[in-house]
Amino acid sequence: MGRRLISSGALKQVEFPYLKDAQGRHAPIVYLQVWTGNRWLYLQAYVDSGASWSVFHVDVAQLLGINLKRAKRRYVTLGNGSILPIYLERIKVRFAGAEFTVPAGFSDALRMGFNLIGRAGFFTRFAMCFNDRARTLTVTRLSRGSR
Repeated sequence: MGRRLISSGALKQVEFPYLKDAQGRHAPIVYLQVWTGNRWLYLQAYVDSGASWSVFHVDVAQLLGINLKRAKRRYVTLGNGSILPIYLERIKVRFAGAEFTVPAGFSDALRMGFNLIGRAGFFTRFAMCFNDRARTLTVTRLSRGSR
């Protein structure tokens, strides 16, 4: 799915080429998989180092069988100052060769046209290196002892 494994000794790296966004610009948009309870579903998401939480459209919650009425409601502030209500749940994902659980928000007010991968759960497991000139995102899995 548009990624390349880079062997570098003990470190496991995956290089994702930037994909084009809705305006045709190259951006750090990657594929990840989410567990629906009986199968893995591929999604695209924009890797956003400025986002505290990963946020997916509410339709994704429905595909995952998540009952948002039981989820924790939170409010996040976007870069433009607007407030986005999200429903926070833990989901199982596969990303960059690893399988793990992360907190994720779901919102029907997400108007960006794409899902977001934020820091919580991802940036503690991986070092993310954005190279806009080469249009690549290099993801390096961190060892458990790394800080």
